[in-house]
Amino acid sequence: MAAAAAAFLRSKRITNPYIVRRLVLHKPSKPPLQLIPARHFSFVNTNRDNKKDSSSEIDGDAVIRGLLAELERERRLEREDRQKRGLDTADLDREAEEDYLGITPLIEKLEKRKPDDPRDYDDWEPTDTDSDEEDERWSPQENKRRMAEFVKKWERHKELLDAFAKAETLDEAHKLMTQIDRFEQRHLKLPLEYRVIGDMMNRLKEATGKDRFILLQKLNRAMRLMDTKEAYDPNNPSNFGIIQREDVDSPDQVTDNAGENERIEGAGEEEDEEDFSETKERDDVLVGKINALEKKLTEKLELLDHTFGKKGRVLEEEIRVLLEERNSLSEQKRMPLYRKGFDVKLIDVNRTTKVTKGGQLVSYTALLATGNYHGVVGFARAKGPSANVAIQRAYEKCFQNLHYVERYEDHTIAHAIHTKYEKTKLYLWPGPMRSGMSASGRTVETILYLAGFSNVKTKIIGSRNPLNVVKALFKALNAIETPKDVQDKFGRTVVETYLL
Repeated sequence: MAAAAAAFLRSKRITNPYIVRRLVLHKPSKPPLQLIPARHFSFVNTNRDNKKDSSSEIDGDAVIRGLLAELERERRLEREDRQKRGLDTADLDREAEEDYLGITPLIEKLEKRKPDDPRDYDDWEPTDTDSDEEDERWSPQENKRRMAEFVKKWERHKELLDAFAKAETLDEAHKLMTQIDRFEQRHLKLPLEYRVIGDMMNRLKEATGKDRFILLQKLNRAMRLMDTKEAYDPNNPSNFGIIQREDVDSPDQVTDNAGENERIEGAGEEEDEEDFSETKERDDVLVGKINALEKKLTEKLELLDHTFGKKGRVLEEEIRVLLEERNSLSEQKRMPLYRKGFDVKLIDVNRTTKVTKGGQLVSYTALLATGNYHGVVGFARAKGPSANVAIQRAYEKCFQNLHYVERYEDHTIAHAIHTKYEKTKLYLWPGPMRSGMSASGRTVETILYLAGFSNVKTKIIGSRNPLNVVKALFKALNAIETPKDVQDKFGRTVVETYLL
């Protein structure tokens, strides 16, 4: 009813502030009555400009009074009903005076106006945001200026192309081609995504068979990605007021599969720059010290070629001290590479002894595996004079040898496979959900867990050397074909067997 009254107010230009206030501030406690369609009101004239049928219009104030009388009657009946049941009616009085829509200041403003003011009450008034200074970048004048500038660039580009087509010598054609490239790079530069799409379209003209199918899939994915990026581009003026702020990640947002928290753009740029500058200064100091030691070592080695006897032995001792100092600084300068979210497991540590005339030389070999439990896994092998040094070196190297392994339904492999490396044969079978890991060796089980597999059956035949087992396992994991790989390979859709 309030909506019908408001519509009628707009159609009749009702200017009585008291009637407007009584009608708008009323909030019925019962469900509103069923509105009668406008076609039943034969007296309502929807055409404002029609001044000829003024005799058929009913006084707007009389209609509003009738509506207010009906509302008062409804409120009185409800008050009497409450009084009969012994309930309090104070809340009804408060509801009658409460400003639900927050328009009391506007009504007071209307009351202060003179009755003879011929102002149109349907005029649009700017809000706080609209009344601010508009962005001049998207004004009609700026749009017209940009359009004229683009037309000039396009005409100049067309002139260069025509001149290139009419070139008579190779030197002239090469010169014009260079000018066209520079002009396009400066004025008509396309985004990198569209350049890649254009390159794929050129390759599509000559592709056939499986290559054509794969190119079509890539083109479809690239076009859908660009449509999404353009639809969510906040710098595009056509998206102003259209982009919906939903609780979903935008296409440009980057997420880490290693379990890191979401990175807020621009939050730690200053801190990163400070850390980078401190690290750079520290590295510069170390490099300066190492260069000074290298210079001293070069001078000592040149003197050693012409020094013999007791002085030669003293010089050799000085060179040994300088070498130890340089090696310690080099170890300090080397920064180990770490990855957040990865777990590292020790596979094997081997101790070897070499007998020489001077005695036994002991060395250690460490084999480590790393993974993030989400399909990324790697391994490394390093040597050192002690076990700790060998493990540290392998720890630094294992992050430089990472492999991504596809997991079928995030818990097993797609199909059974067997591989052979040296004298080691390795068999892998996929297992059903919640069947667990049935591995024939601790090495295989550890690496599969690091890769994120939880239901795989394995069998090792032959040599169980840890290094050979690890290499055979990685060879098998890299040879597994997913249903998507088979689909791209043969150009056919792959479905589950129970769907056939």
